[in-house]
Amino acid sequence: MHVGTNHWALLVIRMKEKEFHVYDSLRNKHRADIPQYVEELIRYLKGKQIDAATWPLRYPDPCPQQGSGDDCGIFTYKYMESLARTNIQDLPFSQNDMPIVRAKFALHFIKA
Repeated sequence: MHVGTNHWALLVIRMKEKEFHVYDSLRNKHRADIPQYVEELIRYLKGKQIDAATWPLRYPDPCPQQGSGDDCGIFTYKYMESLARTNIQDLPFSQNDMPIVRAKFALHFIKA
């Protein structure tokens, strides 16, 4: 989701757990906007006959945090990749991994 004017974070709907999870590499900076996105999802799910109005919004911890001002998109990509590969609690990457992650990401699109 695009948070604020210049930031990306991942909002996950956990259907089995009936929860919303936010993976945000700048955790305490943009929280005021995130509930608005959850409300939009609740309205969407209601149209699909899923009542998510009471589902909690969680911020899983630990959640890798960025150290630079421009890696939020790469962190969001890594959250998605890591969560899609396995149901892990600890996301196995950090700011130190970002140059390699960015290079692999670019190479993937060059080859595609």
